[in-house]
Order: sequence, then structure tokens, then C-alpha cells
Amino acid sequence: MKVKQLFFLLLLASSLFFSCEKDTCGNRHGNYSSGVFVVNEGQFGSTGTITWYDPASGETVQDVYGAENCGAPLGEFVQSLNFHNGNGYMVVNGANKVVIVDARTFQYRGVIEGFELPRFFMPVSAQYAYVSQWGSDGLSGSLAKVDLQSKKIVQVIPVGKGPEKMVVAENRLLVANSGGYGEDATIVEIDLSTDNILNTYPTTGKNPSSLVLEDPAVANALYLCKGYFLDTNIEGNLNLMSGGTNSGISVAPYSDDLVRDDSGATFFTSNTSIYQVFGSGGHYTVSEVFAQYAYGLGLDSVNDLLYCADAKDFNSAGEVVIRKFNGTVVASFTAGIIPGEVVVVP
Repeated sequence: MKVKQLFFLLLLASSLFFSCEKDTCGNRHGNYSSGVFVVNEGQFGSTGTITWYDPASGETVQDVYGAENCGAPLGEFVQSLNFHNGNGYMVVNGANKVVIVDARTFQYRGVIEGFELPRFFMPVSAQYAYVSQWGSDGLSGSLAKVDLQSKKIVQVIPVGKGPEKMVVAENRLLVANSGGYGEDATIVEIDLSTDNILNTYPTTGKNPSSLVLEDPAVANALYLCKGYFLDTNIEGNLNLMSGGTNSGISVAPYSDDLVRDDSGATFFTSNTSIYQVFGSGGHYTVSEVFAQYAYGLGLDSVNDLLYCADAKDFNSAGEVVIRKFNGTVVASFTAGIIPGEVVVVP
């Protein structure tokens, strides 16, 4: 009996020793399997961060990656975040890489390198994902096909200038070409079985930056164009990729971040306000819901909430304002520098 007790005490002591050894860098050891994640781009010459917010408790962790990885930086200009098969994938634009973490612990699991100004990450299977990238000149855009097992780029598919957000339906991938540092007006459709480009659809406005599926089973997207900044009269545009009106709907310039929930509630942001889209099948009306500057917009479809990321002066900490769909403020919390994307994980 005493020998067994001694053995147990030795085992406990050794486990405590290694736990302390493992924690010397001060890792927080949180559980991030749900919550709200804010992607903070960060400043030139610095690092971007991820802010984690727990809606139930109001708790906030400002640099969750650093908090769980001994203070390690992500790199310059963190652009976007996506989750897939128990991993988180953070696209770091300025460092031309995608950093992989455990989705629950946020501890480092690996990195995919070799991109050219990457923007967004879209998984399509357990094996593969696509990363939109602008090219080193910001004009020669492409999709990088990534093998998630080997963490290598296996193919590059030229698609247009400034490819941004993507959606998947019917074994097709649709990507909006936002113009990059120039001008474009197309959405490209790719066959995921062959990686061949099936169609290049012209858009009714310039520089489409975001798109959502009206029907998740049909490869036909509602898209939003922000306009071209060098035009004398900059104009945004909203339309359905196939079956929409000939000219689309004119919306505010620099409109972006089109978001949609399962019930069809659809919103987007402009420089000064949040708008809601009504209608379907190519027949839409747009109405301003409330005044709110948002550099990024996220949607909680479970609780019918909008997360409006305000970058403030682009030099100090930003703020995320949580509102009901009618604009009523529910809460707010501090984010990092230049919050640009909000990802809600129920």
C-alpha cells in the first residue's frame, strides 16, 4: 500500500513539474470552441491579432494567439480567419502565410507558406482548401489550392484582379474579383472536380468584393460591388450573378461585407451606415437600418445580432458594437488595432 502511494505521489509530482515547465511562458489555457473572433489587421511594421469575446460572460482576450503561444506574433496584416475540421486557419497577408491553430486551444499546429498577398481561406473537403491571393503586384490575382495534409500549395489558378471572398455550392467555387490595386468586374466559377474555370461572369458594378448564396444548394450568388476609387462618381452595386436585373441596384460607394443568415436576412456596410437587403431571385430593395461606421461586419444568426467592427482612427484599439437587427445596441467591447473581420462561432 505504501509503495503504491509513493508511486502515485511521484507520478503526481512529475506531472506537476512538467505542467509548470510547460506553463513557464504564461499560456492562458482557455477553451475557444465557441465565441466571437475579431480579426485585427494591425499596423505597418507590427503584428495583427485575434480578439476573442465570450457573449455569455462578456470576457475578452485581446491577443488570443499570443496568449496561447508564449506571446508569439502572427505577423503583419492578419486578413481573415476560418475554421475547418478542428483547426483555425489565419490568413496573414503581409507575411504571405496561413497560420494553423487548434480550434479549441488556439495553440499552434503549423503554417502554410508561399502565398502572394493572400486574402481569404475556403475549405472544400478534408483534403483541400483554396486561398484567394492578389499576387505580388496586387493585380495578377489567383487561387492557391492547398493540400491540408502536407500543408503545401499544389496548384495556382489565375482568376482575375484582386480575388476576395469565395462561396461553394454544387461542387462549384465562386470567387469575386475585387480589382486588387486596380479594377475588375467579374466573378469566376470553378469546377472543384477538375479545377477548370467554367465561367467568368461580368458584374453590373465595378470591383465586387463579397458574395453570398441565396440558396446553399445552388451556385448562384448575390454579390456586392464597392466601386472603383478612381472613378469620378464612385458607385456601389448589388445584383444576382445569374437572373438578376440588367443594371443591378445602385448602393453607396465602398459598400462591403455582405452577410446573410439561414433565414435570408441580409445586410452590408458602407462608410457610414448598415443596410438591409429585401427580396430574392434578382428583385431587391435596399434600406438603411441604422447609422454605424463598420470596417468589418459579422452576423450571429442564432441570436439575430450584428457585430459592427469600428477601426476608430486606425492607429489605436478598435471597438466592436453589438446591435440587434433593428439597430438597438446590446453591448460593445474593445478590439485590437484595425478590426476588419468578425467570425461568430455558436
